[in-house]
Amino acid sequence: MADSPVVRPPAGVYQKLGVKTYINAYGTLTTLSGTLMPPEVIGAMAEASQNFVEIHDLQDKVGRRLAELTGAEAAFVTSGAAAALCLATCAVTAGDDPVKMKQLPDLTGMKSEMVIQKAHRNPYDHAFRMVGVRLVEAETAEEVRRAIHAKTAALVMVLSHNSLGHKVGLEQMIEIAHGAGVPLILDAAAEVPPAGNLRKFVKMGADLVAFSGGKNLRGPQCSGLLMGRQELIRKAYANSSPNNYFARIAKVGKEEIAGLLAAVELALSKDWDAQFREYHAMLDRVASRVKDVPTVFTELTPNDDSSHSPRLSIQWDEARLGVTLAQMMQQLREGEPGIIATDLTRYRPHWKGLGIFPYNLLPGEEMIVADRVRQILLKKS
Repeated sequence: MADSPVVRPPAGVYQKLGVKTYINAYGTLTTLSGTLMPPEVIGAMAEASQNFVEIHDLQDKVGRRLAELTGAEAAFVTSGAAAALCLATCAVTAGDDPVKMKQLPDLTGMKSEMVIQKAHRNPYDHAFRMVGVRLVEAETAEEVRRAIHAKTAALVMVLSHNSLGHKVGLEQMIEIAHGAGVPLILDAAAEVPPAGNLRKFVKMGADLVAFSGGKNLRGPQCSGLLMGRQELIRKAYANSSPNNYFARIAKVGKEEIAGLLAAVELALSKDWDAQFREYHAMLDRVASRVKDVPTVFTELTPNDDSSHSPRLSIQWDEARLGVTLAQMMQQLREGEPGIIATDLTRYRPHWKGLGIFPYNLLPGEEMIVADRVRQILLKKS
């Protein structure tokens, strides 16, 4: 595979607009346009686009199929993970009461607080706060219990490399929530792979679980999945487009609904062991290509959240080779084709060197990345 020519997809629409395209050796960043959809997902979206349907009927049928696939009581497709979290918050505050739904984000007369561990606060929690709730921070299990009172709408758990260091695990958070008679909302936006997480968290007892469709699930970028208890899913959907309430703005189309279902079906049928072997093989080829550059050291760095994806760190003596990590990043980006990798020193958890992530690389692109890194370190044009 290393010597095979790379066939890069056509970029005519971007060329016409003067928009630069990149090899993505980083990840499924929203700012880098998410993911690349497989043919099955593209086909489902194209087919869905050719007929008119009632969105309520489509969401109902797709939701039933998603529930069947995941073991959740119910599910529906949202316009992204943030929309799913917003709708989950609507469900535990206003519910499906039309008067209260019209009142959002004014929570007067409703439960208006959600308890979250301090380690889980991040910019994305605006998806909760936009509904009007106040996030009450806690650190220990006892603090979580003490924070629950009559105004508590739910407990919140976030699984992400951005939320490491929590003191209360998911299983215990679920136990505390259910012991107090309140639901637990789980932000699992990027927790695929493994695809088994699509079943794992609801089986554990999480009441509402949000996934992104446009990350390694490889569905449409503007899609997400909300699954969980039937009653809460019903209330969340009542607040969702095409209904004319708070989350009408988070519209999801027939194309995204069909594409997300295709992505879930594909993910759950995929041989992930084989996929991970190929990921590791890609990184091995990169490491092998740069290993003879003076001072270069490579190592695999772990991903400490629930989504275990391999990533390679390339390190070198910056003073001796005269190339800093920042310069490397810039030259990769500005080259042709442009390459986006990551500075692992800014990643959470913090590591060293240049990060190469394989899961958005097309076959053979890893060697383009490796050769470019080698050229920059050896200062060859």
